[in-house]
Amino acid sequence: MIHALVLLPDALRQDSELPEETTVTANPDVAREDGAILLIAGHPEVERVAGAALAEGDTGYGYLPWPASRPPSRSALEARARELVPVEHGRIDAAGEPIAAYLPLLRVGAMVSYAASLALRFHEQEEVWVDACTGTVVSERLLSALRDRGLLPNPDGRGRKLGPDLSVAIPAAHGRLEERALTREASLASHARRALGSELARANAYYESALESIARRRANATTDRARLLDAQAEATRAERDRRCREIEDEHRPRHELRPFRLHLVHLPAFVLPVEVRRGSRKFDFELTWVVAAGEFAAARCPACGALEPLVATRERLGCRACTTPTTSTTSVPTTTAAAPSENSTSSPSSAV
Repeated sequence: MIHALVLLPDALRQDSELPEETTVTANPDVAREDGAILLIAGHPEVERVAGAALAEGDTGYGYLPWPASRPPSRSALEARARELVPVEHGRIDAAGEPIAAYLPLLRVGAMVSYAASLALRFHEQEEVWVDACTGTVVSERLLSALRDRGLLPNPDGRGRKLGPDLSVAIPAAHGRLEERALTREASLASHARRALGSELARANAYYESALESIARRRANATTDRARLLDAQAEATRAERDRRCREIEDEHRPRHELRPFRLHLVHLPAFVLPVEVRRGSRKFDFELTWVVAAGEFAAARCPACGALEPLVATRERLGCRACTTPTTSTTSVPTTTAAAPSENSTSSPSSAV
């Protein structure tokens, strides 16, 4: 038998209207036999506390401890950049020493409520991490390095903080949460279709039986009674259509996102100034090395801001979308031969 004796502080005791010493359990048998409070999903007190926590929200920021290992050298990061960051028609050369910095990540948590019928309703917690500078989803490799890591309230390194762009990061995180919710919602559609078919069959059977009963009574009814039964049959058909629409709406899968967590986590990183060379031309750029993951953060196109592979042209550094020349239609003038006058003569040899 699993139960626990808890001592409630005054504030919690007054809010919950429970005694100072309270025995709680998640086992129904223990609650029934020993009189302990059953704290499981659906309990009013659990729902109240969960609702209060969601309403208050969970916001904050923190810093990952600065690693004690030696910082990467310029040559090592240059080699990794050439290996991991493709630049079409260009070569990456380090243009300076790596600069210590903190890369901000945005952690967004949300409670997602799903409904596919009156019976199929539940909640799930979703969480997504994105680069707060670019809005790209954090790789699984970096997430693995972040799990179970303690955060500091203040930085313990000398790196400069890279400024987050929350106007980009928050919509990107929300979009990722929506994608996951829609995928989950689609998986509920098959269950909803089976329940919908069964419920519609029962409803149609009920109303068909009612209409058959009206038809039998109308067969031997007087004229006035027949008009009344016709109106009753018409009302029954309208009620059947309304009820079927109601059933279809009840079994239409849907979801609702309720964000409750917003954390800004700063990671130790190194900014590497680089030059992207194509022939004699060179373009200044920066790459950010994330220490915890051993990889470069995704870089935006310096020309249009897209998260696409870089392309070096003779004029600029960009991505394939903004460096592809647009095709324009050039009108070709057409020459119209002048009609010969009545007095002009031409020989066959001069015709072209």
